[in-house]
Amino acid sequence: MRLMSRAALAVAAILFAAPALHAQTSFSLAAGATMPLGTTGDAYDVGYNATLGVGVKPPLAPLGVRIEGMFNSMEGKSNTPGVRMLAGIVNATLSGVGMPIPMAYLIGGLGMYNSKATNLPTGLTADAETDFGFNIGAGLNIPLTGFGTFIEARYHHIPVEGGSVKFVPISVGIKF
Repeated sequence: MRLMSRAALAVAAILFAAPALHAQTSFSLAAGATMPLGTTGDAYDVGYNATLGVGVKPPLAPLGVRIEGMFNSMEGKSNTPGVRMLAGIVNATLSGVGMPIPMAYLIGGLGMYNSKATNLPTGLTADAETDFGFNIGAGLNIPLTGFGTFIEARYHHIPVEGGSVKFVPISVGIKF
């Protein structure tokens, strides 16, 4: 029985690893608006975001991986300081198979989010805080000759002491 299990595992590894050897790698750059939600929206105005990413996806496979660095900035409402956030995120992507629109994809993953208050009154300082969080969203690839464009929206949720930070970056980008 152990021999059968090992043989099945070896066959599965060959079947799944062979396409990965010829995986398509893409680099992406995106920017857009950051929409704060819930209590985050009560404290902050709409801000902006920028993202750099590297994606790997085997041809004909529906699953891929995208590793990203993200920057978000939101100004505070009334007397609330603003916030800037840096994040490192690892996402899984699902595209093609079973999607109602062939160019659509789903994306979601985990990340570390480092945030710091900005625009503090003179004499005050703030320490940066790092927390784990997750994101989930959808996008649309628009292939062009030599490169592609995309538009996506993702919900980010970061549990913090005393609540959570929630926002949706809506981004437009290029892949090459």
